[in-house]
Amino acid sequence: MKRCLLAILFISLYGSIGWANQVNLDSLYRVLDAAIDSAAIYKKQKMDDINALEKQYAAARNDQEKYQFALSLYREYIAFVNDSALNYIQVCMECAERMGRKDLQTQSELALAYQLADTGFYPEAEIHFGAISKNQLTDEMMITYLTGMNHLYGEMGYYSHDKKLREEFYAKSSAIRDSLLQLLPEDSYSYNSLKSIELNNQGKTDEALKCSDIWMKLAKPGTRDYATMSFYRSEIYRNQGDVEMERYWLIMSALTDIRHAIMDQAALWSLANSLMNEDGDPDRAYKYMDFSWECISYFSTHMRSWLVSPILTRINDKYKQNLHQANTNLIWTIAAISLLVVGLLMLLFYVSKKRRQLAVIRNELKYANDELGELNNLLSAKNNDLSEANQLLSDINEQLRQAIIHLNDSNRVKDEYIGKFLSVCSDYIDKLDNYRIKINRKLKAGQQADVLRMTSSEQLKEDELKELFDHFDDIFLRLFPTFIDDFNALLRPGEEIIPTEKNHLNTDLRIFALIRLGIEESSKIAEFLRYSPNSIYAYRARIKNKAAGNRDEFEKYVKEIGIKG
Repeated sequence: MKRCLLAILFISLYGSIGWANQVNLDSLYRVLDAAIDSAAIYKKQKMDDINALEKQYAAARNDQEKYQFALSLYREYIAFVNDSALNYIQVCMECAERMGRKDLQTQSELALAYQLADTGFYPEAEIHFGAISKNQLTDEMMITYLTGMNHLYGEMGYYSHDKKLREEFYAKSSAIRDSLLQLLPEDSYSYNSLKSIELNNQGKTDEALKCSDIWMKLAKPGTRDYATMSFYRSEIYRNQGDVEMERYWLIMSALTDIRHAIMDQAALWSLANSLMNEDGDPDRAYKYMDFSWECISYFSTHMRSWLVSPILTRINDKYKQNLHQANTNLIWTIAAISLLVVGLLMLLFYVSKKRRQLAVIRNELKYANDELGELNNLLSAKNNDLSEANQLLSDINEQLRQAIIHLNDSNRVKDEYIGKFLSVCSDYIDKLDNYRIKINRKLKAGQQADVLRMTSSEQLKEDELKELFDHFDDIFLRLFPTFIDDFNALLRPGEEIIPTEKNHLNTDLRIFALIRLGIEESSKIAEFLRYSPNSIYAYRARIKNKAAGNRDEFEKYVKEIGIKG
């Protein structure tokens, strides 16, 4: 599952940059650091797989089974522990020899020779390659043989210090590579890997990159083949001078190595070497080299140790240089601190002298301050008395102001209602007189039935009540034009009371309009509105339950509507 996730990570990281030379190396370093922190987990997974195979190998019943399990163990150890890989491939050779299987024996010897060449045992590798009879090789074996010989002489040429021998080794490697390329299909993984490396060695980096693109498509992300492709792709970018892309592909290769517990690493210490440049990160380089050294030591091959030693020396020299610079900075810092200490001592002496002078002045001021304090206390007491008197006067003024406001409000309401009352009384007198005349006429005409019908109907009462409420609403809203809005402001949102008719009140609003006018008893309100006292009480309780604030103070706030402070 983790290897699957790694493949997805590679694809997403590579897809995120496409072919552009813009990479976020900081985020990749964090991914690489996390992989290094989890390296022990990957190593344990590898060991668990190997232990399971070794149990099967120990339980093998014949040479055929023993050969198969030994070959599987060789493949697990090939990049994990070199000595174990060599041991198990030799076991394969012995099993193949006992079974009389020349083909398996040849395959095993090819694998042994390649492992020796890959880990720096060049003389031994050359002997084993020389012992192989080329006439007995199949086409597939011949490709393996030529691949191993090409790798052997290429490695010998790369690490040789003798110019003449280096040229001879490279010539042999080139001749073998030409023969090998003729046997390989041009769209194969091996062909494009060889061609890409060859073109890069010749300085044809653009062509090498094109072959590397094909190679990359043929390499499955998250595999050792992908790690190998990534490493050699970084070499192309290194030759082009593209440091960011070089480090990107080294990280890709190193991540695969770490996630697959590959101890035969090249990418991580190459990345450490790149990070030792001026624009690099020596601390990170040391961390990567330290981890890579542990892996190489575990893999156990002198060639890798020999390759890493110069980089370790370079890192060590860099740390010595940094340490020397740090020591120099420390000396200057100590000198500066010493000067500051001397200056501080002189300042302390000066301050101490001034403090003694100030102590004398402070004592004199203390006596003056004590006397001034007593005077201040006395003045403070007088000020408190004066403040209390002012507060009392302020309270009286406020009470007087409120009383005047209420008195003015009451007078205004009284004057308005007296005028309206006189007008309504006059209207009622006129109506009663008209009603009397109408009844009198009907009695004189002998229309007693009409009189009885007129006096039996309550329509007159209802019409008069409606007119009474209309008069009440009209005069109240003229006295308190904002009453409805102010009243609704005292209710919770969504609980507002909106009359059905404009400039008219409904029963709920009339109840609290009467309360605003000072009529608080439910019995008096009921008498005016023609309801029972219990109904009025229920109305009041229901409205107060909708109050936005304290329901017990709701009617108090209603009584203050229209009062100007």
